Parts: sequence; C-alpha cells; structure tokens
Amino acid sequence: MTEEFIYNIRNIFCESQESLFYYTKTNAFYIGPYQRGYKWMSEEQYDQVPQLLNDIQNASETSGHEYYLQYITVKADMENKWLEVVDGQQRLTTLSLLFYRLSVVSGKNIALNKVKYSRYGNGNIFDEVCRYCDATSDSLSFQEILEADSKVAEQDRYYMIRAVRCIDNRVAAWRDKGILDKIMNYLQSDVKVIVNIESNYVSSEDIFAHLNDNKVPLTDAYLIKGLLITEAVKRTDHYGRSLNYSEIQEKRKNIGRMWDEIQTWILQFEHCHFFFKGSKRNSFRASLGMEYLLELAYRIKFNTNDIQFDFDDNHLTLFNIYNEKIGSADESSDMMKTIVHVYRKMTTIYEGIADNLLYNLVGFMSFSHRLEDDVFDIGEIFHESEKTLIRELKKRIISRIPDLNDNKYSKDNFARLRYDSGNKKELTNLLLSFSVFLPLMENPREKFRFYDYDTSRWSLEHISPQNPKGTTVIPDYAKSFVIMELQEHKQDEAGENSLSVSFDKLITDIKIGNRISTDIIEFLFDQNIDEHSLGNMALLTQKNNSANNNNPFMIKRLIIQHKKGEGDFIPSHTYEIFNKILISPDDSKSFSAETFIWNQRDVDAHISWMEHVNKEIIGWLNK
Repeated sequence: MTEEFIYNIRNIFCESQESLFYYTKTNAFYIGPYQRGYKWMSEEQYDQVPQLLNDIQNASETSGHEYYLQYITVKADMENKWLEVVDGQQRLTTLSLLFYRLSVVSGKNIALNKVKYSRYGNGNIFDEVCRYCDATSDSLSFQEILEADSKVAEQDRYYMIRAVRCIDNRVAAWRDKGILDKIMNYLQSDVKVIVNIESNYVSSEDIFAHLNDNKVPLTDAYLIKGLLITEAVKRTDHYGRSLNYSEIQEKRKNIGRMWDEIQTWILQFEHCHFFFKGSKRNSFRASLGMEYLLELAYRIKFNTNDIQFDFDDNHLTLFNIYNEKIGSADESSDMMKTIVHVYRKMTTIYEGIADNLLYNLVGFMSFSHRLEDDVFDIGEIFHESEKTLIRELKKRIISRIPDLNDNKYSKDNFARLRYDSGNKKELTNLLLSFSVFLPLMENPREKFRFYDYDTSRWSLEHISPQNPKGTTVIPDYAKSFVIMELQEHKQDEAGENSLSVSFDKLITDIKIGNRISTDIIEFLFDQNIDEHSLGNMALLTQKNNSANNNNPFMIKRLIIQHKKGEGDFIPSHTYEIFNKILISPDDSKSFSAETFIWNQRDVDAHISWMEHVNKEIIGWLNK
C-alpha cells in the first residue's frame, strides 16, 4: 500500500515535528546500488538544472503561488533509520547541491548529510564535489577535469560538478539582483514535493522497476489530492488543543482513503462514460474521470460554469485554480465535502436504490440528440431535490421526443419523421424512447445500457432494405435458411434454369461466403414498400447496419437473434420489431403473419403501434 503526502522543501530535509523524517522516524535519504547515476544536464538553457532554477525564480515572483516538483517515492528502512529513495534521486541530489552552495551565503545547510549514496560508501559525496569546485576553475573541459582528478571519471560526479557550476552562477545572479533572500525563503516554504511512501512488503528493486516502466504523471488530480489531504486537517481540535503529528496524519489517511474510493469508482469506464461522455467538452477520455469530477465539484462549490478544460495541455490549470481558491483548512475541508457530495449523488443515481428512474432520465438526456440549443449540463443534477430534479428532467425529455399525436408530426402520414426528411435526430430520439421508457414503465428496476448503446454506435436502420439491389454475403447462421428457401422456390419453378444461374454453383457460393446477387433472392424482399417511412425504421449498430445494407428482413432478423445469443446489447424495441412480436393496438392495422417478410402492412402496423406507445410514454412523463 502506498501513502501520499505533500511536504515543502524544508520539511523534506529537516527533522521538525511536521517533517517527513519525523513522520517516518528516519533521519536521511539513501540511494541504493540499483539506482542509475546522477545525470541531470546543466549546459543549455533548457537542461534540467537551469530549468529547475528558472522555474523556482519565476514562481517566487508570483504572489501566493506554490511550485510543485515531481513526486518522489521512498521506502522506510527502520533498521538503518533512513528512507530508501526508489524514485526521485535526481531531484533530491540537485536540491542537496543547491542547499550546499546556498550555505556558503546563509551559513546554514538543511541538506547536510541528508542524502547518502551506497556507491560512495554512504559518505558525503556533496562535500567532495563542492571542495573540488572551489579548488578548480569553472572553465575546465571534461577532459581537463578527468586529468585533474581521476575520481571524476564516475559519470555522476562529473554531472554533479557541472550542476554546482550552474548553481553558483545562478546564486551570484540572484545576489546581484537583490532577490537571493526572497528565493531562499520561497524555496524552503513554497516549493513542494508529493512523497509516495511505499510498503515495506515489496522489494525496492521491484518498485523501482515498476516506476520506471510505468511513470506516474504529475496530473491535476494527483496534485489536488495532495493539496486537500495536506490542508484539510486542522492543527488543533475543537478546544484549541494542538494535535500531535500522528493524529494529523491519521486524519489525513482517512481523507486519503475516501479519495481513493472515489477515484476507483469514477475511473471505471462505464461510470465515467455515463456522467461525462455526453457533456459538451470537445473530447472525452475515461482515464481523466477524476479530473472531470474535480472540475464539476469546483463548479458546484463556487457556482460557476466558466471553467472547462480538455486536460491535454498538461499545464495543470485545474490544480492552479484549486490552489488559488483554497487557502485554509476550513476551505479545504469544505471542498472535500463537496467532492464527496458529488460522488455520493453519482453513485445514488447510477446504482439506484428503489428504482432506476433517475438513472434512465439522466442517461436519456445525456445520450439522446440535442435539439437546437437544448444542451444538457451534468452539473444541473446537483442543485435540486430529487423530486424537483425528476420533474425537470421529464419536462426536458418531453421536449426532445416527437409527439406523434401532434398535428405538426402526424400530418401527411408523419412526413416530418421520414428518413429522407432531414429530421434524423428527432427520429432517433423517438426510437430510443421506446427502448428506454417502455420497459421502465413496466418495471421500475429496468436499466437501459447507455454505455453499450453509445459505444456500439447505434443508428437508424431501414427494416426493409433501402437499396435491395446489388450483392450481399449471407451470414453463416442464415445460410441454411436461405438455401432451404431457394430449394423451395426452385421447386415452384419449371426447371433449374429458372434461377438464371447454376443452382449448384449458387449453393456453393452461399456456403463458402461468396457474394451473390440480391436478384436471386428477390422473393425474400417486398418490392412495393415505402422504404423511408417512419414505420420502416429501427435502431441498429452502424457496424451491423453496414453489413446488412442489402440483406432482406429475414436475414436481418437472424442477425439480431444471433447477436442477442452472443450476449450483444440489443435495444428492446429493435429486438421486438425484428422478431415481429409487437402487437398493434388497431386490429385493422395488424402486423402480417409471415415471419420472414416485412411488407407495407407491417410498416403501417408499426406506425400505429408507435402512435399508441408514444402517447403512453409522454403521458407517463407528464405525471
């Protein structure tokens, strides 16, 4: 198990009550033999050492701004009373060199003897490097340095020497500008590090290998977690009594456990997808679930819609907003309460308690098509009571579903909702409402699978094909049916030549999966159907839609049955219409009895069924 805490640089190196060493009951960092040597560059403007110094100076010039270094990972060795550095030795070494050189000016070195290298016999390599730099010219080349001191042959000694030269030049510049004291104070107080304390039950070598294979980025969520855990715990109790450090850390652990619970839940793809995929952001990545939740919590806490990030620029803008807004234990604690509130509300909606009404209402608003300016913001669900929220969501949903009993839609045999009318969003919403709300009206525990609906990319499909002419490939599970129908059809004709092709070759082509002309199986199509009519439409995945392009109704029906048997998600209306198990409310417009044909009678019966069910759904939503 890993524990994570934020410390400023002073509390990384010193041993005061709130320091890392005090908490872990250790007194030094240890760089093990498996670690690579020190290799931070110092020659060019954007090399690691000058870049770090630039960043610290720039951050110190911004009032109230903290600067966060990348995390370090350590493992406590209680026998030797040190923290073995698993990841982060480059940063610790550079900071140590910086404090060794600043001590020349200040007379105080908080990093003295705090970092030990196994490959140097746990001795003080920093003193050696600094003495060498003081005794030699900073203009010496690498070869001259090697000739002057054979010890510098070790690669990391050389890089340390170059780092010291860079640091000395920068310290001199700070002193000349009169900003050295300010930067020294800022460095110790406002430059911070997140420390991962790894379990002692895992070997340091294994942890190191894992970290180097799977680098953990310094994300907004990672930094906000550290900020809130560090700041949300007061240093005193209700009576003003100072808490000891172990009490403070225990409270921080409790917050950390709550955070981990939230993060584990929202990073499950289906959870993150349900609440944030339908939002108005330009892109969606489930791996950013915690960032999305934190952004939402901030908007709710401070009642603003002014922020929304793509989190692709790695500028840590969300963390900076949190950091600027939250400056006390009370503010941090309140923010954490808001984050927990958002999480609890989400789980209540997603998991359901007595029913799944809210889940289906929120899901429909998120994944149905937006009409005109009807943009649904997931933040809306956190401001109202459950009763008010349900009422408002139903009202919004009614505005998205066409009312087939309204003359605006019903005139001219629903011309407005034809496939070729241009109103495909309204048509899709109508069809989706049948699969979401009709089952829910019958059973309040029904839960539509919005994740599967969205990720499978369900779209409009002609029940009887739009373009029956051309060629098609018969799916394996439909081959026996088509062959049987061909044999029966052939027997009704005068002879083998009635099919205009060799019957045996045709059967062979079907069996091996060759494309065949739809003209050969035209007896499976109804050629006199109004193909773009509302009654000839259903939802199907784009993948299957494309594969079904020229297939007759019967083969599409077999495809639906096959997919259902394999466990694929099939919306209830789609499954029922392709199996012709819907019952028309009008006896004069009943579905045809033939299960393998979809004709104009079925189209008209389907429209009659839609009118009746649509009226029921809208009436139910209006209650």
